[in-house]
Amino acid sequence: MPGALGLAACGEAELTILRIETVDAQTGRPTPARLEVRASDGEALVASDALRVTLECEVAPPPDWAAWMVQSDRVENPHTGTTQFYSSGTASLVLLPGRYHVRAFKGLEFRVASVEVEVVAGAQHVQKIQLERWADPAAEHWFGADDHLHITRRTPEDDVRIGRWMAAEGLHIANLLQMGTAAQFSVTPQHDFGRAGEHLEEDTRLFSGQEHPRTHLLGHTITLGADEPIDLRETYMLYDGFWRASRSLGGVSGYAHWGAGPAGDGLAIDGPEQLLDFIEVLQFEFLDTEAWYGMLDLGIRLAPTAGTDFPCGPWSLPGRERFYTRVDQELSRRGWLAGIELGRTFVTNGPLLDFRVDDAEIGDRIGLAAPGDVRVTGRIRFDPERDLVRSVELIHNSRAMIVPVTPAGPGELRFDFSHRIEEGAWLALRVTGEKLDEVPLTAMPIPDWAIAIAARVASGASIDARRAHAKTIPPRPSAAHTAPIYVSVAGSAELGFQKGAAGRAREWIRRLEDLESRLGDDRIESVPIWDWVPYSDGLSLEHLKAHRAALIERIHRSRDWYARRATGP
Repeated sequence: MPGALGLAACGEAELTILRIETVDAQTGRPTPARLEVRASDGEALVASDALRVTLECEVAPPPDWAAWMVQSDRVENPHTGTTQFYSSGTASLVLLPGRYHVRAFKGLEFRVASVEVEVVAGAQHVQKIQLERWADPAAEHWFGADDHLHITRRTPEDDVRIGRWMAAEGLHIANLLQMGTAAQFSVTPQHDFGRAGEHLEEDTRLFSGQEHPRTHLLGHTITLGADEPIDLRETYMLYDGFWRASRSLGGVSGYAHWGAGPAGDGLAIDGPEQLLDFIEVLQFEFLDTEAWYGMLDLGIRLAPTAGTDFPCGPWSLPGRERFYTRVDQELSRRGWLAGIELGRTFVTNGPLLDFRVDDAEIGDRIGLAAPGDVRVTGRIRFDPERDLVRSVELIHNSRAMIVPVTPAGPGELRFDFSHRIEEGAWLALRVTGEKLDEVPLTAMPIPDWAIAIAARVASGASIDARRAHAKTIPPRPSAAHTAPIYVSVAGSAELGFQKGAAGRAREWIRRLEDLESRLGDDRIESVPIWDWVPYSDGLSLEHLKAHRAALIERIHRSRDWYARRATGP
């Protein structure tokens, strides 16, 4: 059979139209999906009516967004190593006669559908593909979100296109982040924020958010769901101004990129003020919890979130990493944000988690009248064709212990055991394993800019340069982690005042002392100013000097807070 590229040389009588219809098997309705069509010789084909996607990752707004954005009718999937495209529910391809292999994907809650299609010359062929769920978290009031997407949205037409694109990845919520620097706030702009920035397409909601402030000195941050954009460039280095504005505008805020590297300094300052709500702990394939655990051990409650940083991450498709939030009422922006504030979240790139301590659920707080045993129960569900769970752990104040699990069928593990609590604690569930039927990480090309960023942040990050390059870590990791359930014990030390917490407090104090030293008169001139692309944050030495005194005052307040916990019980 001649390849598809030879269509022009073939007579029209040989051609036929393949129409692919993707249907939600549960509802019977057409549904957006990500498709892969390959000829028998391996050549990838793309539909003429494929949804167009935009690839835009920059730190300064170009003169003309419409002209600058890279628009494409296809995606090169780094996880499968194949060319794919997005469909709004129907897709049409003009093909030569022969056999074609078609795969349909719709996020992590649906099984991958695979069919062989025989195309006969001269006739239209309709191939209906049923997309079946292996899990339906929304039926149990858990809704999946990607907290970190950079996609320009200027018009209602953009809303529809992007909404269908995100629906094809099975996301309930897609957070589109406008990004800025100390010099501007105009990258991947959103046409509205708050209620006017919401859009519903199928069961997928688009919300506006922001990655602003973001500096190489204190880290990158995210605000989700605020009623208005927050742009305080005059006092850009004083992050608490953003957090207070976010609270007043109904938003939730936290640190991106695991709180790694320079974000550890930002966390060290901001944590004691209790103005943050979350920290992004799963991204770019990796679950990293070091900074997050360091906050939790001191009684600073932060929910875990996850996001892809699409398209800026070297290995991302929207929704690959996501977090689920429990919303007891009908899903709304307000209800979803309240769930994050309450810590009712878990992060995942595949496995779905249930976790209880006695009758308490994820994010809850329980009290014991005296030291004693609690009952820990739950389950792990996963698609056994895409994930292999190898380890299930209970995390107790940062200490991991293996959980005894019992298989309850394909792709399901259950647990039910007693666990001793002597003093105040946070308990969470961590699951790790490997992805199946994917291209190994070692086979991926790593962009030069990703290597450069990894090298720059390595010295202060919990993810070192070797891991960030992902050159020595096959296979791809599968991971999930719940937010904590908090337990207090009458008459015992609270979180933050226990023996184990003293070491954590001293670690944060050392960070703050090092930061203050770098801001001193004898060293501030040597603070690096990152004006190189693509990581410029617009921060100038003049701006840093202008706000140094206020920043040092915040450092001192936080250091005093840690010092009260650094001596132990």
